[in-house]
Amino acid sequence: MRVIAIANQKGGCGKTTTSINFAACLAHLGKRVLIVDLDPQGHSTCGLGIHAEKLSWTIYDLLKGGGHGRQTSWPEVLREISPNLYVTPSYSILSALEEELVYQPDCFKRLKHELEGESFSELKFHYVILDCPPNLGVLTFNALEAADEIFIPIEPSFFSLHGLGKISETVQAVNQRRPIPLELHALLTIFDSRTRFAREVYDEVKTHFKSRLFRAIIHESVLLKEAASAGESIVQYAMDSPPFRDYFNLAVEYLEREWNRLLPEEELGWENLLLNRYGPRRVIGGILFQIISKNARTVEIAGDFNHWIPESLVKRSEDGLWQKVIPIQRGSYRYKFIVDGEWQMDPEYPVQKQNDFGTYDSYLELV
Repeated sequence: MRVIAIANQKGGCGKTTTSINFAACLAHLGKRVLIVDLDPQGHSTCGLGIHAEKLSWTIYDLLKGGGHGRQTSWPEVLREISPNLYVTPSYSILSALEEELVYQPDCFKRLKHELEGESFSELKFHYVILDCPPNLGVLTFNALEAADEIFIPIEPSFFSLHGLGKISETVQAVNQRRPIPLELHALLTIFDSRTRFAREVYDEVKTHFKSRLFRAIIHESVLLKEAASAGESIVQYAMDSPPFRDYFNLAVEYLEREWNRLLPEEELGWENLLLNRYGPRRVIGGILFQIISKNARTVEIAGDFNHWIPESLVKRSEDGLWQKVIPIQRGSYRYKFIVDGEWQMDPEYPVQKQNDFGTYDSYLELV
């Protein structure tokens, strides 16, 4: 099990939107996922259609402990949203926990102890997503103590860059007292690539985080707001949409960092693909497209499945294996690779079809 805190002390940077939709995409990929809403505003809770104030038990009761009565259990506070996706709700009463715990010796480790308990391990979650409040109080420090990794959502603004420095300092301070340091990731959110300032923010964040910045970018979209107001994730609300693709790409990229999780169980890992056939093939989450191009600097793919808007492949080895997982439904699709700006058909997949321009595209049918 991996515990991921999504935190930034600046509000309005997409923490809750990312918590909900990243978790929903992991669940869509067959992972069992829990969202723990640690924000007293309860935005993850209401963003998933739950009215926490009407519930008997919330995350407040679990973290408060049994000092004031019976101990609340995990099954009592879990709410199932969809297959594989659960949430522990919260609302404004959670803000009282800041004062109730602040003078107790284990105030920063309540959540960690609960997640390490035997009753929680029996629930067999693959991932726990912690939606943190926009401040550095007791609840956020509980998340940082319990987490294995932290995602920092960054929207392109001056104040977001200022907040980035503050949360980075906090993570460094937390890591000094942890036996295993938090893994740090950055994610660009609410991104409008048409603006010069957004591109400048991207360059600055890339310089600071290097490989820790996700390649996936969450673009600004009204559909994400509509989904939240409907009490649904983007997976439930608009699966065939650009914001779904953004968050799906984020989930796939995260899983790709441990590539064996993504491939079917009978595969030993992506290294095996060097010894076997290339061409498109089914994997968890869609179709794996791959091409060998030893000297290429960039490889992209475009086709009917992404409206012919090129998407970058990832270079997997020095032997020139490039790969990309695309979430594709059943149907027929034309596609081509773009290698260093030059369009070409898939050299490892023989099926082709003539297009309206008198040339040919690679052609894939999924039944």
